[in-house]
Amino acid sequence: MNDKTYDKLEDTARKFKERQMANNPAFAEAMNANKIPEDFCKEEAEKMEKENRCELTMGNRRGKVAYIGKVHPLGAGYWIGVILDEPSGDSNGTVKGRKLFECPNKFGIFTRPTEL
Repeated sequence: MNDKTYDKLEDTARKFKERQMANNPAFAEAMNANKIPEDFCKEEAEKMEKENRCELTMGNRRGKVAYIGKVHPLGAGYWIGVILDEPSGDSNGTVKGRKLFECPNKFGIFTRPTEL
């Protein structure tokens, strides 16, 4: 469902959030407190180097670093793109139609630097 169609519906999570933000200052403050800063994980990302071997902390998956930087469709902060040794990922190096690195389908994954 596209955003235009979703916005026409009345009883949605988005409408609930909008009502709460408008009527409850504490809710609005709580929502803003959970925002991820633009430089989230920057320090950790700066320690990474492309082509270095790495291991993800979850799943004992290994690969090599292929991308370091921001990936706005995934959220604020810094991300690491990894080409995995085995097809256990969820990407081919593309996010929302933008190719960030080359790899076969399911051999890529984007993760936070703290997960390596």
